[in-house]
Amino acid sequence: MAEQTFWNGTIIMEPTDPPTDPDAFNKTGSGQPKKAKKMKKLGSSRGIETLFRNIYRVHVEVSAMADNKANFLISVNSIILILSAAHGKEVVSDEWLIIPAAIIIGSCIGSMIYAVLVARPRITCAKKPENETAPCLAQAPSLLFFGGFTRLPKDLYVEKMTELVINSEKIYPSMMSDIYDMGKVLNRKFERLQTAYGFLLYGLPGGILLYLTMQTILHMIENGVF
Repeated sequence: MAEQTFWNGTIIMEPTDPPTDPDAFNKTGSGQPKKAKKMKKLGSSRGIETLFRNIYRVHVEVSAMADNKANFLISVNSIILILSAAHGKEVVSDEWLIIPAAIIIGSCIGSMIYAVLVARPRITCAKKPENETAPCLAQAPSLLFFGGFTRLPKDLYVEKMTELVINSEKIYPSMMSDIYDMGKVLNRKFERLQTAYGFLLYGLPGGILLYLTMQTILHMIENGVF
């Protein structure tokens, strides 16, 4: 605002308010500065989607790798067992050689069993209901995994999925729960895969080494060395 004053017939405009403070717009009426805007939450929607997409991709690739390793073990052990069955009588020329042969065969069978457990598709339910179409009784089934939602009636699944889509706050927790379940399955797979490779790693070389040692000793006994 300004006041008009007269000086020698001339109108002079005199300001009554102090100059405008550039930060005045950032101050409240009490003279206190306004609170700064809240910081944006870390991560954007695109970044979160990329994160979940990469996690799912890694889990799928690791699961496929575990299945390939299990299939490799099944093939190797099958070949060893077939050769053992076809040429067992020729190789085991003495009854003492049955011991290393049994170790080799037992190692292959144990490795194959655990490899099959890794590769075998299995859908589990914490508590099997009496009605096969009923959901798992111990916990709510996952709406993102076919092993969970296929136990629900179609109408109930559509209703639950609609609620999930409408309530966006539940989408990410559902995906996190699904990723956690996938991780538990992968952990169990690799534990069994490690056991399967352990059978093959220790049992097969140990059996072959014992076979060669016993065969050498038997030959030396036959030749009168001992």
